[in-house]
Amino acid sequence: MEFIISKGETVAKCTTRGGELISFVKDKTEYVWYGRPEYWSGQAPCLFPVVCRAKEDRIIADGVSYPMKKHGIARKVEFTPVEVRPDGVVMRLCDSEETRRSYPYAFQLDIIHSVTETGFRTEYKVTNTDTCPITFCIGGHPGFNCPMLPGESFEDYSLVFDNAEGASVHNTEQEGGYMSPDMPELDVIKNNELALNYKDFELDAIVVENLPVRKVNLVNRNTGHGIRFEFDSFDAIGFWTPVEGGAPFICLEPWNGLPGSTAETPELENKKYAKTIEAGESFVTAYTVTVI
Repeated sequence: MEFIISKGETVAKCTTRGGELISFVKDKTEYVWYGRPEYWSGQAPCLFPVVCRAKEDRIIADGVSYPMKKHGIARKVEFTPVEVRPDGVVMRLCDSEETRRSYPYAFQLDIIHSVTETGFRTEYKVTNTDTCPITFCIGGHPGFNCPMLPGESFEDYSLVFDNAEGASVHNTEQEGGYMSPDMPELDVIKNNELALNYKDFELDAIVVENLPVRKVNLVNRNTGHGIRFEFDSFDAIGFWTPVEGGAPFICLEPWNGLPGSTAETPELENKKYAKTIEAGESFVTAYTVTVI
C-alpha cells in the first residue's frame, strides 16, 4: 500500500513495504533513489535490530543464537498504517512469530514520515513491549540520486561536513561487509569535504564516527545545489554506492550501531552503539533532509 503526502509544492510517496519513504519531489526534481535493480533495488530501508551484516549472520541474545539476515527483520516486510495525514504517515511493525525466530523480544517499531515545504523527516521509535530489557541497533539506509540533475556527474558532488575535526573514517571490508580493526583509517575528508569518486568505494562503504557535528550536505560543487542531511540523534554515519562503480546514487546511512566487526562476538549487547531500553520505555531517533 502506498500513500502520497505533501506540503506546498513538495510531494513524497511512502509504502507499507518496509515502512519506507520511496519518493520526494520538489520543483520537479526527484531526490530519492529510484531503486533500479541493475544497481540496487532498495531505496530507503530501516535497519533493525542490526545495522548491515551481523557477525556470522547471527546474534546471541540471552545466551541463545538466532539467525539474522543482513539489515535485520524490518526490511521488505509489511508495516501497518496507524495514522495518515496530508503531510505525514505513521507505520508500525510489531513482533510476531516470524520476527521472534530472529529477534526473541516483544517490540513495537513505528516509522514516522513527514514533509515540509523544503524537505522531509524520518523518525524511528522503538518501544519495548516485553517484560525484560531489550537491546537493538537501528539505522536508516536512504539512497539519493547523484547526480540530481541532467548534465551532471557523480564526481561533480561532494559531502560537505559542518565540522569533521577528529572524526574517524574507515571502509568496511568488501568480503563480508564487516568492520575490522586491521582496516587503515581513510584520509578522504579534506577541509571538511569528501569529494565523491567511485574509487573510494571500491572496498565497500565508508563509515564515519566521532563527528563533532552530525550534519552533512550532499551538494554539487559547481552550483551549490543539493540536500542538507541532519542526523543529530545517531552515533555514526555510513556512505555507500555499489563497489562496481557507475551507479547514479549514494546512500547516506545514519546508524545507532555498526556493521559486525571481525573483532567482536555475536552477542547483541556487545555491539558498538547498540541501545538498551527497559520494559515500557521507548527510544526515538530521526534524520531530516532539506533541499538547498
